[in-house]
Amino acid sequence: MSAIIGIYYRNGRPVSERPVQDMLAKLSHRGPDGASAWSDGPAALGHLMFKTTPESMNERLPLEDRAASLVLTADARIDNRDELIPQLFDQRSEASLISDSEIILAGYKKWGQDCAAKFVGDFAFAIWDAKNRTIFCARDHFGLKPFYYFLSENVFAFATEIKALFWLPEVPRRLNELKVADFLAGIDDDKEI
Repeated sequence: MSAIIGIYYRNGRPVSERPVQDMLAKLSHRGPDGASAWSDGPAALGHLMFKTTPESMNERLPLEDRAASLVLTADARIDNRDELIPQLFDQRSEASLISDSEIILAGYKKWGQDCAAKFVGDFAFAIWDAKNRTIFCARDHFGLKPFYYFLSENVFAFATEIKALFWLPEVPRRLNELKVADFLAGIDDDKEI
């Protein structure tokens, strides 16, 4: 049960180190095997590591592919590794040395946003594409890996647990009473919440 966090200031404002570190600290219970962060200009990604598979023992996240201008953070266990590795890596690659994060990033490079449909397992991930100034996020089909996010005109932020988002001053802390009333009355017709 690793944890991931991210901030993207859509208005171009640079991300400072403090909110990233605060968000990671709030989720420290999920990362007994280490914490790390990456940032560049308006984007920052963070990761708290909890190593649970043999492939995760040498994994380092966030994972950066400088040549492709991509950075990934993920909490993932990919179950169809044996099917994906021959499609994404050359035959000389040692499968046991390829991390699930490397599979996800290679899948994104090959299939773009369609990559998530190719993965079987439990996952939540985010990929920052610096060339296109976009962030692509996905999670497994059953939603086993949590992924909470906040989106406004100026900021997009996400975290494994919602409490990490409340460290950002841009995230409102007020209850939307109308939405609660609609939900309790069974009138919840807004598919965007």
